[in-house]
Amino acid sequence: MKSGFEKMVLQKNKKKGRYEDETRRKSTRFLVTINIMGSAGPIRFVVNEKEVVSAVIETALKSYAREGRLPVLGFDATNFFLYCANAGFDGILLSLLFFNPFSNSTNF
Repeated sequence: MKSGFEKMVLQKNKKKGRYEDETRRKSTRFLVTINIMGSAGPIRFVVNEKEVVSAVIETALKSYAREGRLPVLGFDATNFFLYCANAGFDGILLSLLFFNPFSNSTNF
């Protein structure tokens, strides 16, 4: 027979599990692949759809530096632009959400 404390812990874990599942369902995540010219290969990481483009660039720069890649790029996200791989030279504004529901393209 379980004690009152064990029942309380089990009930708390059940509630926590439901909340985590609902949170996961509500947020969509994207796999981002960033190619940097002169680098050994692409950087890949997952971002939330509600991320701002500047935060995505900062994440890429931190990941790039953490891996010790060359050439050295720096850490200021305002010096960089994020381009769609199959589009022209229209950079994405840093203040936009990574996933824009009003945009025709979500492939950046």
